[in-house]
Amino acid sequence: MAVEFSENKAIFKNTVTIEEAEAVFEWLLREKDVEVDMIECEHIHTSVFQILAIFKPKILLPKDEELKKWIELLGG
Repeated sequence: MAVEFSENKAIFKNTVTIEEAEAVFEWLLREKDVEVDMIECEHIHTSVFQILAIFKPKILLPKDEELKKWIELLGG
């Protein structure tokens, strides 16, 4: 799985696919005051992007410059 969850943090690695979208959504519904570490992430499915846009968690920006531009649109 490309997403690792703890109580207050989710770590996105490599490519986060649509298969992880439901787990990300449920985690964000359940946990408050969280952080999403996208430093090692290279790509996210648009469904995951939309979930992040809805919840607006604190985001540690990815190294990947193209993805970083998209995440910055969220205010991350």
